[in-house]
Amino acid sequence: MDISTNLANNILSKMKEIINQDLNYINTKGIIIASTNPDRIGNFHEASLVCIRKGTQVIIENDEQFIGAKKGINMPIYFDNNIIGVIGITGDKNEVEKYGEIIRMMTSILIKEAWLKDQDIRKKEITKAFIERIILEYDHDIYPMTNFLFPYTCIVGVVDKNNFIFLDDKISNALRDYFAYDNHHFFTISRNEIIILYHYYKDENLLLSIENLQKFILKKFNVLIKFGIGSNSKDYEELKISYKNAKEILKISTVFSSKKSIFNYNEMDLELLFVNLKKNAIENFKNKILKSISSKDFEEFSNILTVYEEENGSVIHTADKLFMHKNTLQYKLNKIKRLSGYDPRNLKDFTILSLAFKLKNLE
Repeated sequence: MDISTNLANNILSKMKEIINQDLNYINTKGIIIASTNPDRIGNFHEASLVCIRKGTQVIIENDEQFIGAKKGINMPIYFDNNIIGVIGITGDKNEVEKYGEIIRMMTSILIKEAWLKDQDIRKKEITKAFIERIILEYDHDIYPMTNFLFPYTCIVGVVDKNNFIFLDDKISNALRDYFAYDNHHFFTISRNEIIILYHYYKDENLLLSIENLQKFILKKFNVLIKFGIGSNSKDYEELKISYKNAKEILKISTVFSSKKSIFNYNEMDLELLFVNLKKNAIENFKNKILKSISSKDFEEFSNILTVYEEENGSVIHTADKLFMHKNTLQYKLNKIKRLSGYDPRNLKDFTILSLAFKLKNLE
């Protein structure tokens, strides 16, 4: 394993803050690839090859003892029981020897941390490519996952786009921690969507698991993520459909319910009518009902009808929730009737109005 020049420079920079001595990192060919003394970068360092050959530290008593070396101490750096380089501290033996072991150990730790981070990034990219190839309907076999075992359900999560930019890595790490108990679950963040391929078991309460995930992220970052749970799938073709269903049901159900934040395709009823409804039919219906309602009135009326539905048609409770006098609310309801021709207080008319406003909000 060879470490990059950037990593070597970062390690030396951290080490110098501790001991305030010049340090060098030499590769296995005996070339100084990083140094706190820029003049030494690229130079040959004979003592490092002795250090690598013996597998132990080499103390340099004077600047003439080895070609390209100055007095100090040089120590081999191991990774997986193999020497991957040498770190050297420049200075008088009695002054720098006391730092030798701690510098060697800290260098090894920093290299291991960098390697783990790189492995984590590689794993994330492979998983992302695998999931994206499934949902975009490309060949999934290019990025095979050995522990990918059907059945699966695709779950899509969305959060406010303005917050997503700053939360991407944090949410990804939270998902990793939450799903650490089972390596059959896969997830990625793609195009401002959280996409989870959830491996479910017989009689498992999937909704409860996603509710707990939602609470977990809410507690950590004070961000509410809305989730759509797709249909169950037993092969890749069904999994592509599961993703589409999760997206559609999330989009539609968000409009149909202001209280819920997790929507399960398998438990939807009325909402399913609108998943494949033709656009021209929707447009004709909306235009017929809402043609006389202005954009300004639409926003206010939409809020009134939503609360009115939540309060089961109670004028008093709706007025209280909207911080509005009941006479004012009655005036607003009458205005809706006058402009649309449909009376919100009539059950049939309310159903028509409610659907028209909900469909308008889907745009």
